[in-house]
Amino acid sequence: MQSAGIKKIGGIFAVALLVFGPTLGWTQDNLGSADLDQAFDLKIKAQSTRDLDAVVKLCKSAIEKGLDEEAKIQAQQLAAASLFEHADQLAQRIFAEGGQDARWQKYRSEALARLGKAVEYQPDLATAHLMIARLNLLPGGDREAAKAAVEKVVQVGGEDREQLSNALFMRASLTEDKDAQLSDLNQSIKINPKNMDPVRVRALYYLSVDETDKALEDINQLLQSENVKTQNYIETVVLLMTLGPKFDEKLQGEAIRILDRAIERDADDVRLFELRSRINILREKLDEAVVDITKAIETDRRINPKPGNIGLLTERAAIYLEQEKLDEALADVTEALAVEPMLARGVMLRGLILMQQEDFSAAIDDIKLLAESDPENQSLQRQLAMLYNAAEEPTKAIEIYDELIKNNSEEKFAKESTELQFAAMAERSASLRGRGDARLSTGEHPGAVADFEEALKLSEELRQIQEQENKSDEPIPVDDGILNNLAWVLATSPDAEVRNGERAVKLATEAAEATKFKQAHILSTLASGYAETGDFENAKKWIEKAIEVNRQEREKAPTKRNSEQQLSLQKEFDSYKKSEPWRELQSVEKDKATNPEGKDEAGDDKPEPAEKEKKAEDDKKDSGEKPDSDKKGTSNDDNPKKSDEQPNKDGKSNQDGKSDKDSIKS
Repeated sequence: MQSAGIKKIGGIFAVALLVFGPTLGWTQDNLGSADLDQAFDLKIKAQSTRDLDAVVKLCKSAIEKGLDEEAKIQAQQLAAASLFEHADQLAQRIFAEGGQDARWQKYRSEALARLGKAVEYQPDLATAHLMIARLNLLPGGDREAAKAAVEKVVQVGGEDREQLSNALFMRASLTEDKDAQLSDLNQSIKINPKNMDPVRVRALYYLSVDETDKALEDINQLLQSENVKTQNYIETVVLLMTLGPKFDEKLQGEAIRILDRAIERDADDVRLFELRSRINILREKLDEAVVDITKAIETDRRINPKPGNIGLLTERAAIYLEQEKLDEALADVTEALAVEPMLARGVMLRGLILMQQEDFSAAIDDIKLLAESDPENQSLQRQLAMLYNAAEEPTKAIEIYDELIKNNSEEKFAKESTELQFAAMAERSASLRGRGDARLSTGEHPGAVADFEEALKLSEELRQIQEQENKSDEPIPVDDGILNNLAWVLATSPDAEVRNGERAVKLATEAAEATKFKQAHILSTLASGYAETGDFENAKKWIEKAIEVNRQEREKAPTKRNSEQQLSLQKEFDSYKKSEPWRELQSVEKDKATNPEGKDEAGDDKPEPAEKEKKAEDDKKDSGEKPDSDKKGTSNDDNPKKSDEQPNKDGKSNQDGKSDKDSIKS
């Protein structure tokens, strides 16, 4: 199309030039008019980018041959418009809604080259400068070039409010100055209230500075804008969920309300139910999460032919596993694996279910299968070691942990980049923690203490690194699991050289504070520490609090685990009422070899059969390993220590405190 304000130079001029030739002095300035005439005709008929390039070539030729000032401006504008149109077509391939073309970097280079020529021909072409900025904001782009282009748009934007609004929005994204960023966002919205991009970013800005109410106002404005789509609701909720610790109860409730509104508009979008299920998991409303994920599965099956979305089945299986509905969980996993037999998450979940059912041999087979298919995955190796420990084969567990610790030596830390060094330290800490737990199962208390001490030291170093790099004010939580297990062995070991009641109290107090005094097994550890110091009044005080926390948990969601924990806590209380400190020494492989059936022989000090069964169950839950993810991502309630059973006068197995919520969340 012919640009506004550009006048076509007709054929009369060309005839006159041929007739009169150089006898007219002014004709020398218009020798390129024929090329310009041809360029206009070709632009009107252009069908391809090749035609656009030909228009530019003719304009360049016309200018070089000579044009009067008015015609030269027309040629420059025509060339700039053609170059921009070609660049815009390339950019559409990059920013396509259906997905970015794999060759986008090549397209960007070609587009930027044409845009650079366009602004040479027409320096005030704001649309070209805006496109230059947008392309350079992509990964690997030239941010300085983007800043310069944006400033140019602000200078020449004129009366085009949409362009100026976009330029201010881009400038806000290019500055590190928070005040300047907010000022540009506000101005961008003021100039063009229909531009939702700055509204979305301003909402994120308000969330980052804890101005939640202002953020929610912007979010509501986003969702009330013209042409709002289901995708906008989803993107808004995902934005809230990326806030980490700041995605608190208030924002979770707001996210649920947003999804409720979206579902009213579009009840056939499976993603909405899936997202609401995940948020209900975070809110610890597992029954509601099951309802949502079931609705997602039913909707998917209604809309799509089988096999459907097997990811939804594994998500529901993970929730069922947390609820200890093992038959339902196994049914979902079995259906998913029938469709995709090597689905990693499905195999992992099946292993965890089998572990809960105490079919350790089958569980080990599943995790070994995953570990063999991904030999570099240290998390899977630790998971396998945890299973061996749960299966009362701690020696095999220790062999795996030994290799993992060797592979993440302190010498390796110094050779790696900061990021890899951090990962190696986290791997070593997790493996030390696991080996410490396994050594408790073999009765090697001094070795267990040494492992826990080094793991604690590494954990604290990692926490300090995270706090230095973390720009938010949220404190990085301590590893309550290591604190708890170390405190437990220091308080309960029969070896007087190992015991240290005062330090046990200190460590258990830190673990209790980290979990806000809401974990019964950690309060039990604190009680055992006080008992070791001879302070039985405080021992009774804290074991009573542990019993109360357990009671609340059973009322909220009764499970076999917390019911058995109740019996264990009561036995501890009985001991402290008699002013007797708690003692525990395990040697599960030795016990297994001498008494494979778990029978209690006269005069020995082994647990009753039911207690041995419970110990095995708790060992599997208390390894300190996170089922689905690396240890680096665990949370405070993820790493318990002991079993809920009091075996006898000599000791106690690893008491349970594990929560599987994090495995679902991940």
